Amino acid sequence: MKKMIPFLMTLVIMASMVFTTTAPRQAFGQMTAEVLPLNTMVTIQAPNEPVNRKTVPKKILRYCSFESQKVPDYLRVVKFQVAPGQKYTFYDCYPAPSEATKVWIYLSGDTPLTNHTFSYGRSEGFTRVFVTRGQQPWPMKKNEQAACDLVRHNITIAPQSEHGDLFVVINFNKPGASTKIMLKQPADSDDAVVKSTDRSRGSVWKAPFLLTNIPGEAASSVKPPVATPVKPTVATPLATTPPQQGAAPAQTTPKKPQIPTTPQPLVVKEAPATSSGAAVVPYNCKVQAYINRGDYDTFRFDFPGGKMRVASQGDLDIVADLWDEKGNRLARDGQDAKKDFVIEKELPPGVYYIQIRYMYHSGEGPYTLILGDGSGSVYREEKK
Repeated sequence: MKKMIPFLMTLVIMASMVFTTTAPRQAFGQMTAEVLPLNTMVTIQAPNEPVNRKTVPKKILRYCSFESQKVPDYLRVVKFQVAPGQKYTFYDCYPAPSEATKVWIYLSGDTPLTNHTFSYGRSEGFTRVFVTRGQQPWPMKKNEQAACDLVRHNITIAPQSEHGDLFVVINFNKPGASTKIMLKQPADSDDAVVKSTDRSRGSVWKAPFLLTNIPGEAASSVKPPVATPVKPTVATPLATTPPQQGAAPAQTTPKKPQIPTTPQPLVVKEAPATSSGAAVVPYNCKVQAYINRGDYDTFRFDFPGGKMRVASQGDLDIVADLWDEKGNRLARDGQDAKKDFVIEKELPPGVYYIQIRYMYHSGEGPYTLILGDGSGSVYREEKK
């Protein structure tokens, strides 16, 4: 029996080791994004533990210090729910501590809580991310009483945004530190924001803030404004005055025979970014259009029902979304390796919208939109 005791103890130790190594463990530094209310100053407290670079989402690392610096980062991620096309004022109210505590606050247009690290590249005409401050507070003056150093930013959410979450990443250099933030709507006036005082400053971002899905992300719930159906206008014939009695008959100049010409494309107004005021074209037509960098083209058409087909030609890397009249996204194509897009779907009769953009908003060029079989009239977008 005595010989068995060491053997049993060995089994217990080995079992304990196996249990320890195979038991599931919560990811160190696991992060989520808390939704904050509008028009409320909220205190953000630094976590007690720094992020673990091996377990946090890879995209979070772009908000951290360089790994070679061996500096710990204490991060929090929050978000505000916003509406495309609306203007907001972001408040960064940083209490001025006596120690050299630093904080960096980033506003981001796409989720940082992902391992997808693809760079969108250039995005002319839009703001995607910026840092509100990158230093410790202003030095305290003698006998100065300061509740906080206030930084304000006026931003307008782009109407082309694909979702309604404005993410905020806060990076502290010490545990236990805190800051205060608020997103205000309606926004403060631009003049008030840019006016600086002893402990206040601000800026107005002229480029709209674009909120975009990461590549491959599911269709969002953000819906474009539903356009009011446009009633066709009927031209009223001009009134004519009958000739007076006794008057000589009017001399008419014989018309010159018309020389046959090549039919010119009909002109359709420039396609806007949303369904509100979208360019109206008939089904089974072609539209010669031009997509600008960072812009959307939206066309409206009446569909008779059956199998719908919408496609593009032009060898451009463009993406298209199909919407119904109620603002429901029905299909998307163009986010794969091929260029141009093709959407085919069985749908009932009704009003539909096709919304087109360049992949990652990074290019521009001409393309042809083909609705149905394209056997009808040819249209040309008014402005290029």
